[in-house]
Amino acid sequence: MGFGLRVVVYFAFAFVSTISSLHLVIGERHWRWRDDEGSSSLPKHDDLVTNLPGQPPVDFRHYAGFVTVNELNGRALFYWFYEAMSRPDQKPLVLWLNGGPGCSSVGYGATQEIGPFIVDTDGRGIKFNNFSWNQEANMLFLESPIGVGFSYSNTSTDYDSLGDEFTGEFNTNLHL
Repeated sequence: MGFGLRVVVYFAFAFVSTISSLHLVIGERHWRWRDDEGSSSLPKHDDLVTNLPGQPPVDFRHYAGFVTVNELNGRALFYWFYEAMSRPDQKPLVLWLNGGPGCSSVGYGATQEIGPFIVDTDGRGIKFNNFSWNQEANMLFLESPIGVGFSYSNTSTDYDSLGDEFTGEFNTNLHL
C-alpha cells in the first residue's frame, strides 16, 4: 500500500473513531454534544441561526458556532449544523470535512456544494440548493484544523505546527 493511500486510510479511521466518541444527540428539534456523564457541554440554543440575508423560508433548523477544543491554547473549531429536512431524529449524521487541510468546509462544502443554501451567482444573497444532502441526513460542516475558515487559536505558535503530528494529536485528544 502506497504512502498516500496509508494516510487516507489512517485519517478515515481517525475520523470514524472521533465521530463515534462525540455522542451527538439529535432530537426534540435541537442538538447538543453530550459528554460521558450525559451533561450538555454546549449551549445550542445560543447557536441557533434564525435568519441569514436572503434566506428562503425553510422547515429545518440550523446552528453555527464554535467548539472549544483546547482551552489552554484557546483553540476553537467553527461548525455549522443543518437538521435533516424531515424526521431529523431518525436520519443519520454526516460530518463534512473539505480536504487539504486548509480548505473551508463552510466556504465550499456548505455554501457551494451540498449545503441547503448556496451563494447566489450575483453575490447578493443565498438561494435554496435543490440538491442539498440535508434532504436525507443531518449535516455537520466542521472547519478543521485551526486556521481554516473561522476556526482559530489564540496561541500564534499553533499556526507554525499544523502538520501531520498536530492533526494526529488533535484526533487523539478529541477521541479521548
